[in-house]
Amino acid sequence: MWLEVVLIIIVFLSVAILGNSRLKTIIQLFALQSVVLSTTPLLIYPSFHAIIIAIVIAILKGVLMPVLLFWAIRHVSIRREVQPLIGYATTLLLGGVLIGVAFLISSKLDLPDKGISNLLVPCAFSVIMIGFLLLVSRFKAITQIIGYLVMENGIFLFALLLLEKTPLLVEMGILLDIFVGVLVMGIVVNHINQEFGSASTINLINLRE
Repeated sequence: MWLEVVLIIIVFLSVAILGNSRLKTIIQLFALQSVVLSTTPLLIYPSFHAIIIAIVIAILKGVLMPVLLFWAIRHVSIRREVQPLIGYATTLLLGGVLIGVAFLISSKLDLPDKGISNLLVPCAFSVIMIGFLLLVSRFKAITQIIGYLVMENGIFLFALLLLEKTPLLVEMGILLDIFVGVLVMGIVVNHINQEFGSASTINLINLRE
């Protein structure tokens, strides 16, 4: 019961991120999604392993990454995604279609432990697809970073199927890699803004050797 509610909230927050143009609000929604996501291991496999994973995700993705992203938007002095590649109404419509596709695909799969929840796999696919749509439909580098992180949240949901079979050190290593990746991307965003006066990745086509 509670797991289904949490999964629905995670998908809803992904859609809210997709339809928002204010970077501050997008980061806050991502932080909230990550905190909600951190409860899912406890709802599926309540154990010491799950507690450690939940705490690390809540701190790393619910606090540290948003702080880094807020630092980035302060330094590049941007507040919103003004001209996305795809309009917000169209993006939300595509997001709805992708959620339907995710449920259709998941209904065709025969996965181990799918009985944990009938919503786990379709919600995981939905979040992955919405994150990818955010990644490819926005020009601002920070919004693209958040799209990547939303995708990773979806991948984590799918990986919950094998939570008990995955060593804790492997999961910690993956989360650390993600944090370092976001740190590097934050620095890259700052350099793009210093070079071109804008954090839009469209400027990268002007680079020369």
